[in-house]
Formats: sequence, C-alpha cells, structure tokens
Amino acid sequence: MNKVVHHKNSRKSKNKRLNDFTWTLDRCLGFSNTTMDGMGYMPEKALSEDLTNERMLVDLNSKNCFDFDYEPQEGDNLSIYTPKNHIRKHLSFIFENGEWIADSYLPFMYKLEKINYGKVTFQDKTEDKND
Repeated sequence: MNKVVHHKNSRKSKNKRLNDFTWTLDRCLGFSNTTMDGMGYMPEKALSEDLTNERMLVDLNSKNCFDFDYEPQEGDNLSIYTPKNHIRKHLSFIFENGEWIADSYLPFMYKLEKINYGKVTFQDKTEDKND
C-alpha cells in the first residue's frame, strides 16, 4: 500500500517553520556552577540585508521591539537565529548600562534562563516613513 498521509508533523508543514528567523531572550543569572566542554559559535554581524547588528541596535535602543510586556534588565541577552534549514548563525545583543550592545556571553560559562522566544517579523518599511 503506497499511501502518503500528511499531518502537522509532516515534512510539508515543517518546511514552512524552518524558513523563519527566530529569537530567544535570556536572563543572565551569573556564572555557571558546572563546567562543560564544547564549542560555541561567535555571533555574526549580519544575517540578511534586514537583520544586521547596526539596524537591530537602532531599533532595540529607540523603540519597544517586543510584542509582550517586557522591561530589559542588566545582562539580558537577545539572540536572533537563521532558519533551521540553513547553517545556524546568529546575532547576539546584551542589555548593558541601560542600552543594548552587540555582544555575547561565552558559551557554557554563564547560567542563562529563557524569558521568551518567538519568530522574527519584519515591519513594512513604508510604515516607518509614515510615523
């Protein structure tokens, strides 16, 4: 019997989700008490034409970019990742001295607690001109 059944976990559905840029917001709780060997990847300066450190810093430091109730705290870490069907690259920002800066925590050295996560959405550039 050669029957193909598509459902929410099928490849067809997964491919749609794999094309999305995603973000994770973590709170740094200090140095980790455990040690772990491994290799971390340093953040990039740009993931696409619209996702660059420079543009993200302007947006993060000039307006509320989050669609949930959130007040940044010292040491919070925002990471933005490429779609899962690509080699995983990311941007990283840390809230320091009242502003977001392009920086990252050394992998495995700090204990991080996930605050929230989601899919990156892009605001229509024409909307910015009308503000």
